[in-house]
Amino acid sequence: MKRKVVRLSTLFALFSFVGTFSAQEKKKDSIKENSIGEVVIVAFGKQKKEEITGSIQELKPKDISALQNGNVLQGLAGRVAGVQIVGNGQPGSSPSIRMRGIGSINASSEPLIVLDGIPYPGSLNSIPSSDIESLSFLEDASSNALYGSRGANGVIIITTKKGTRKGIHVDFDIKTGINFRATPEYDIITSPAEYYLAYFNRVRVGEKASGKTDAQAYTEAINKMNATLGYNAYNVPFNQLINPDGSFNQNAKLLYQDNWQKLLFRPNLRQEANLSFTANTDKLKAYTSLGYLNDRSYLIGSGFKRLSLRSNLEYALNEKLKFGVNLNYSNSEQNLGDGGSFANSFQFSRNIAPFYPVYLRDNDYNRVYDIKGRAVYDYGDGKGPNGARRSYAVFENPVGNRQYDLNKVTNNTVNTNLFVQYKFLKDFDFTYNFGGVIINSQELVYGNPLGGTTATVGGRLAKSNTLKYAFNHQQLLSYNKQLGSHNISVLLGHELNQEKSDYFGARKEKLFLEGLTVFDNVLKMNEIPGNQYDYAVEGFFSRVLYNYKNKYFFNASLRRDGSSVFSKENRWGTFYGLGAAWDISKEDFLKDSEVVNALKVKASYGQQGNDIFYFPGTTDRIYYAYKNLYKVSNFGDDTPVVTTEYLGNNKLRWENSQNLNAGFETALFNRRLSINAEYFERKVSDMIYRAALPFSNVGYYPRLENIGNMRNRGVQVSINGDVIKTENFTWNLYANLTHYKNKITKLPDAQRENGITDGLFLLKEGSDRYAYYLKEFAGVNPLNGDALWYKDGVDAKGKAVKQVTNSYAEATLYQTGKSAIPKVYGGFGTQIRFKNITLSANFAYQLGGWGYDQNYRSLLHSDNYASNYHRDVHNTWTPENPTASLPRIDISNSNQNASSTLFLVKSDYLSLQDLTLSVGIPQNFLENYGIRDANIYVTGNNLFLLSKRRGYDPRLSISGVSETYGYNLLSSVSLGLNLKF
Repeated sequence: MKRKVVRLSTLFALFSFVGTFSAQEKKKDSIKENSIGEVVIVAFGKQKKEEITGSIQELKPKDISALQNGNVLQGLAGRVAGVQIVGNGQPGSSPSIRMRGIGSINASSEPLIVLDGIPYPGSLNSIPSSDIESLSFLEDASSNALYGSRGANGVIIITTKKGTRKGIHVDFDIKTGINFRATPEYDIITSPAEYYLAYFNRVRVGEKASGKTDAQAYTEAINKMNATLGYNAYNVPFNQLINPDGSFNQNAKLLYQDNWQKLLFRPNLRQEANLSFTANTDKLKAYTSLGYLNDRSYLIGSGFKRLSLRSNLEYALNEKLKFGVNLNYSNSEQNLGDGGSFANSFQFSRNIAPFYPVYLRDNDYNRVYDIKGRAVYDYGDGKGPNGARRSYAVFENPVGNRQYDLNKVTNNTVNTNLFVQYKFLKDFDFTYNFGGVIINSQELVYGNPLGGTTATVGGRLAKSNTLKYAFNHQQLLSYNKQLGSHNISVLLGHELNQEKSDYFGARKEKLFLEGLTVFDNVLKMNEIPGNQYDYAVEGFFSRVLYNYKNKYFFNASLRRDGSSVFSKENRWGTFYGLGAAWDISKEDFLKDSEVVNALKVKASYGQQGNDIFYFPGTTDRIYYAYKNLYKVSNFGDDTPVVTTEYLGNNKLRWENSQNLNAGFETALFNRRLSINAEYFERKVSDMIYRAALPFSNVGYYPRLENIGNMRNRGVQVSINGDVIKTENFTWNLYANLTHYKNKITKLPDAQRENGITDGLFLLKEGSDRYAYYLKEFAGVNPLNGDALWYKDGVDAKGKAVKQVTNSYAEATLYQTGKSAIPKVYGGFGTQIRFKNITLSANFAYQLGGWGYDQNYRSLLHSDNYASNYHRDVHNTWTPENPTASLPRIDISNSNQNASSTLFLVKSDYLSLQDLTLSVGIPQNFLENYGIRDANIYVTGNNLFLLSKRRGYDPRLSISGVSETYGYNLLSSVSLGLNLKF
């Protein structure tokens, strides 16, 4: 189904209207000039917003209050220019984040997360969004330089709340709502009769294409239905289901019909409550909070629970000495989805034919119950009516698995930040920061002995424990001095960051008692895996900030980092950042302008590094990239078997990212319209990529090498406007957009001509990271329905031309000129307030990219087993439909739906990220109950999606390839109450 997406030109027209409206308004509003003196969180401290020379964007509590995610970053798509966020629906999960393009091919492209000044190795699902005071997104070199080896992909600084309001205050927020599936399923066949007809016609058409008569094709199709499908959901034999004219037998009656998706996906409750206390005196600032979240997913048996406690205390002993402690404890329990297998609930329910039953039935088609009165599930393993057996996903039943199996992760997280600050000699201060994180993660995986793959071994129980420690020490010496019109600030610092992780697990099989998840109840030991790692990075850094008359701003940062990931020869790297800005609006020729209230131009340049690499083909981090790594195992006796897991490379170097940023910020029409526009360029050199080395006859060992360079170049624009701003009525609009192009600029000599094939993509100089490399679909042969592709050939004159072939093996792989990288992405939104009623909405969008819809391809399969079809199967070629655009579906030719450009689809989308209506309760009513302020609100997240094809959600993948096993996004609608005392 085709959907329309709003055009960007509409947004620009709208903001042109904002500027015109604001310019024409004559009345002077008493508007607070928020940019003057506004403080922004930066690396190792704070700066006035007017002093920033780089690219820093900040979100405040009002910007995230509508989010209903266990992880605050999950709901921020479209909110920050330059930032691309790809999430999934698993409650409590972490999204993938990209800042200003692709940071690497085989190393991490994720930004560094800094929590209260300390790099944070855990998941942000341990922190309720109500505890967050600000999120700062640092996108350029001058902003990130002090994070050196970890700042190449950007930095997100999260600052939690402290006692900033004078006096004692109590805030209480409670909300309850419903979670449901956000993305509708593909347009799949749901009727058994429709499926039988589709399967019959698929075989019939294939048989006719092989030269058989109508009667022979009919008989063969009926015979293959009987032999392949196994289950007959009707009260007549297979040979009577389809009439000789190809119509369905109207006298056939359904014996049963189970709906897999309705049993797997159901609306569920969501509950959240947060209580906080703040106090602020001349010496003490205190913030304490208690939070509870029970986020049940629409997927049965899946969800996220969290109990959190935070205490943030800051005490000034005198004017010189100040110290503080910020302590957070979180206990969370995450019941996970199914992972990547036939048992995956999303993949299975999409692809299972609709006549296969969920529940086991006897020969009379009555449900079977066990001795405890529970309905028995059908696993397609020959126990069905009359010994029926599935031809698809035998031994799997996700409804039964979700009922009896467990896949649970329990995390206990303690996060402590301590600081001591001492001011001396008037202009100096010294600060010591300590950050400590301890995460105890326990995983329980239980496979039941009643049915499914684990029943074949009598059930399975696996438990593991991961204990992670992270400690960070910072010593900061700063000097701040004003000399007339000159302002200078100098920072010298040292940082030591250490991490250690210890993993231990065990797996046993053959349970004695069903449902008892202790190892003493399981008889047979299977394996006892374990590993550990240590990681350290140490840095020495400095920063100089200078401004003259608060009009001309300069900064320079330098950091020297050493990382334990590399060998001693390549362990240390030097990183830097330079920035400058000019506040033109303070010049005499502009300072009295009634139109231009602020205008600043800025530029920065610098270099950062990246030391987060992954085992080739995985997302498991390598902590010893220069060492050979081995695994020791056995085959049931005492003889050790040593295998090489990874071949180290002691010549491996940092990935380096050189970042250029230039732009301007302006505020117009009494600050009613603000614009921030920036040009950026990221050049990544010494790029990490996997290689393979031959070793005798054993095979190939993966290895990482510095192989090439890559560039991201683009622009980002943010616009914010107050259409109307009066005492009782305000209307605000905002929009942002990001456009960039990615280009691989250097590969090794051996791969320079032909490039490196990487799945559906070709890594080649001059091309981008996600440029599709596919066989080009050329249409359908109207005579027989054969799929056609292009191949390289020569004409009669010897000239190279494209030729058409029906042989997939002969077809040529081409650079398609299409990429998964969108031309433009961003967001827009509005807030309307009338007296005590506020309505806000935030949207995200993407335009101009291409996706590869693997799910759609699998639903038009030619395989000889009974998996489901997309309803477009009715639009494939048949003798009666010779002009079809989709080829004949034929079990004798699996290449009919082979991978090609046929399955590329536009990845444009528009989504309503959140919508909130808030009503303030009148003050004269609240005063009777000692309540300072109160609001009742309704909020919804992920409320609709417009995309090119129903079921295809571009928000789930950065690479553009549809997620076969992806957890579809979750929608939430909640009713809440906020009270302030």
